[in-house]
Amino acid sequence: MSPKAANSIDAHVAGRLRTFRRQLGLSQADVAAKLGVTFQQVQKYEAGINRVGAGRLFQLACLYGMPVQEFFPRGLVAADAAKRTAKSEEIAAFAVSADGLRLCEAFVKITNPKQRRVVLSLIEDMTER
Repeated sequence: MSPKAANSIDAHVAGRLRTFRRQLGLSQADVAAKLGVTFQQVQKYEAGINRVGAGRLFQLACLYGMPVQEFFPRGLVAADAAKRTAKSEEIAAFAVSADGLRLCEAFVKITNPKQRRVVLSLIEDMTER
C-alpha cells in the first residue's frame, strides 16, 4: 500500500467529520470558509478522497469544539481517554452543542490573555454561587 493511500482509519475520520458537521448544523461551505479552503476540499475530506493532515484535523476539532481523539475509533484511543468520567462526557456534549460552539468561537476571538483570564474567572465565580 502506498504511504499516501487512504486506509480504514482515514475512512473512519472522514465519516466522523461529516457526522459532527451535520450535528452542528453547518454546511460544507460554512466549514470551508472557516478553514480557508474550498467546499470541494471539505467534500473530499468527508468522502475520504483526500486524507486529513494533523494540523487540519486539529483545526476541525477546534471548530467542532471537541478533542481530536473523537475522530478516531474508540478502540484506538489511549486507555486514559477510554476511561472518561461522567463529567468529561458532559463537557464533550456541551462542546458540540450550539451554545458550546458559540462560546468557543467567541472565546477564541479574545486575543488578549489577560482578558481571557478575566472571562474565565467570571465564569468560575458564577459557578460557585
